Amino acid sequence: MPASHSEVVVARRYLDRGFLDAAMRLFVRNAHLVAAADWSRLAERLLERRRIVEVVRVCELGGVPLPRESILATGDASLRRRDVDAAIHLYELAEADRERWTDLVDVLTALPGRERQAVEIVERHLGGEARIEVQPAPPRLVTAVK
Repeated sequence: MPASHSEVVVARRYLDRGFLDAAMRLFVRNAHLVAAADWSRLAERLLERRRIVEVVRVCELGGVPLPRESILATGDASLRRRDVDAAIHLYELAEADRERWTDLVDVLTALPGRERQAVEIVERHLGGEARIEVQPAPPRLVTAVK
């Protein structure tokens, strides 16, 4: 077995034991030999530790899709903790659905000082569907007084 294949085998063992940095270093060094399943497993383990930047990098290197559902679940957990900044980041990364964006706006409007951010989220992610039709007010009759 050539040295690079041996390194991939060792990286898998590191991944099994939870040594993610060592596994990632060896996988990256031998990227052309690493199977998609190994990249996906590494991405899931990194996501468990909320290492989102590395998850994106690993998925790009391995040519595997982002673990979208796991990222959205992590975003949901962030939103429940009222960590709206993390939720926004994760929802944008995983292209969250309309319901999640609506829930986020509900949380933002319950927090003082977040109205501008709520407006931006509505404009960016809820788009034209969230626009409210405003009925024009009837004209007021003004009487002159002398």
